[in-house]
Amino acid sequence: MTRHILLSNDDGLDAFGLNLLARVLDERDDIRVTVVAPADQQSATSHSLTLRDPLRIIDYGDNRYAVTGTPTDSVLVACEHILKNDPPDAVISGVNHGANMAQDVTYSGTVAAALEGAIFGVPSYAISCTSHRPEHWDGVEAFLRGHIDDLLDQDIPRGCLINVNIPDLPAGKIRGVRVGPLGSRKYHDVITEQLDPRGNPYIWIGGNGPTWDSTPGTDATLNHEGYVAITPLRVDLTHESVLTEIEGLNHEGPLKR
Repeated sequence: MTRHILLSNDDGLDAFGLNLLARVLDERDDIRVTVVAPADQQSATSHSLTLRDPLRIIDYGDNRYAVTGTPTDSVLVACEHILKNDPPDAVISGVNHGANMAQDVTYSGTVAAALEGAIFGVPSYAISCTSHRPEHWDGVEAFLRGHIDDLLDQDIPRGCLINVNIPDLPAGKIRGVRVGPLGSRKYHDVITEQLDPRGNPYIWIGGNGPTWDSTPGTDATLNHEGYVAITPLRVDLTHESVLTEIEGLNHEGPLKR
C-alpha cells in the first residue's frame, strides 16, 4: 500500500531540511509526497492563522506548493483545499533548522504545522535538527532512512503528535534513539535595546542561550547526550489533575455582582 504523506515546515519551501526529507521519501516506491509549505521564513509563528489578509497558493508543479502564510495556514490549506479530495495519511513537518524542545514547542511553527495535522485527525510528526546551521546533515539523513518507518508505524491516538529532535552530529556519533518528556529551558538577555539611525529607541526580541535544564531523561538532556529525542505531544491542553482539584470553583445560580 502506498502512503500519501504531506510535508510542511516553518523555514519555507526552499529550506534544505524540507527538501532533504522530500528527497528521501520520494525515492521510495511505497510513499507518495505532497509538499505544502510557507512561501518564506515563518519560524516562531506558533499556531497562528492568517485571518486579516488573503492567502495565495503558488503551484511549482511536481506536487510542490507554497502558501503565503504561516505553517498552520499551509497545513490547513493543504487539508481543506489542495488535498481535499486526496487526503494525506500522515503529516510530517520539518526537517527544521534548529531545536524544538522544552517550552519552545509552544513557539514553534514546525510543531504547529504538525499540531494542525493532528487536529485534522491525521498522524503527525515534527522533526528538527538541533542546530540553526546544521553541519552534519548525514546524521539527519541516516535517521530518516533508518527510522522514519519506526515513527510512521506507531499507532498514534487521535489528537497526538510526535516531536523528534536529532542532534547535529555525524551519523556515526549519534548514540541512538530515546523517548522522553519535554524538559525546561531559560533564555538570557531576551530583550535588546537599540537606537535607530534617527536616534529613536526600539527593542529586539532575541536572547542568548538557551540554558537547558539537566533533568535526566528529558528531551534536551537526551539530545545533549547524543541521542535522537522523541516526545509525544497532544492537542488537548487540559491539566487533568488540577481539573479535579479546582472543582470548588463550581457554582450554580446567577453570578453575584
